[in-house]
Parts: sequence; C-alpha cells; structure tokens
Amino acid sequence: MKVLLATDGMPHTERAVDYAIDHASRYKAELFVVYVLSPDREQRTAWAEGKRTVQAIKLKALSHEVGVTTMLEAGEPAESILRAADKIGADFIILGASGRCEGRRRPLGSVSGKVAQDACCSIMIIR
Repeated sequence: MKVLLATDGMPHTERAVDYAIDHASRYKAELFVVYVLSPDREQRTAWAEGKRTVQAIKLKALSHEVGVTTMLEAGEPAESILRAADKIGADFIILGASGRCEGRRRPLGSVSGKVAQDACCSIMIIR
C-alpha cells in the first residue's frame, strides 16, 4: 500500500501528519510526503521551508519505523498533489483541511475540496 501525505507545513496539517504515520505503521504501508511550493511565494525561501518541513516529517516517521520518501513539487497545490499521487501510484491520500466550519457552506479548503473531487484513489481529509 502507498500512502501520500500532502502538507504545506501549516498548523492545520499537524493532525494529518500524525494520522498518516500511524496509518502507514499500522498497515505496513509506504509513506510518501509531498510538500507543494505555491507559485506566488519567493522560491528560495519556499524551497528551504519545504525541505525543513519534509525532513521533520521524515524523522518523525522513521522514529515510528515507517519508511518514507519525500518530494518537493512546485505549482498549483491541488494539481501538484494529484500529479504526485498518480506518479507514485498512491492507494490513499491524506491531507489536512483549512476550511472553516462556522456557518459556511464549504467546510473544506479549496485544495482539499479539489483533491477530494478529482482523486482517483481513496482520500482522508483531517481536521
């Protein structure tokens, strides 16, 4: 089984990180972590932040004896996540949602909503 964890390093993804590591450990799955660099950010800073983020997740996964592969992708986040899932043949995508629930009709963020709509595998969106 191949699990893709999508992260942007923001606080709303922390629970998704923990869940992905637990899921990969429990089901002896390969964990792939993708960090997507938004095209509107200064690239040098974004690459450095992305490397730090995936490295921290990798160390956490390895401490739980979970094999992990990290990827940095540039582009529109939802499309980049879907492209990474296709590239590795993901069976499962895990990502955090930044959407708000307070009285809004769209409780998912735009990225998680698009991934949920267009993914060709199972997904789990963590709040």
